[in-house]
Amino acid sequence: MSIDDITRQAGHIILDGITAADVETGEAMEAAFGKLLEIEAIEVTMDEEEGELELDISPLMGGVLAVVRELVDEVARRDGSSVEDVLALMRGRLDAIEREEPHDHDHDGHQH
Repeated sequence: MSIDDITRQAGHIILDGITAADVETGEAMEAAFGKLLEIEAIEVTMDEEEGELELDISPLMGGVLAVVRELVDEVARRDGSSVEDVLALMRGRLDAIEREEPHDHDHDGHQH
């Protein structure tokens, strides 16, 4: 499987993870992780010399970045703003996460 195929499939699994997170079951998240291993978006190997497990998530990160890039581009297009403006908005929201109580926002990002 090519890296482009792995990136595309990993992106779909990431999007599926949004739904799985809504269900809040460990089984759904485990299934998503299993799929990522299956398509080799996550590779776990044993370094015999060091006696340590090595984890390569490069293909997974490619999928995550593809999803984020598409979403940022779409928001910028719909809002008539720049990618930089959308990224600044998202950075502000990420920084606010640690200051908020869980579930202060609904799935559309609106505060309760």
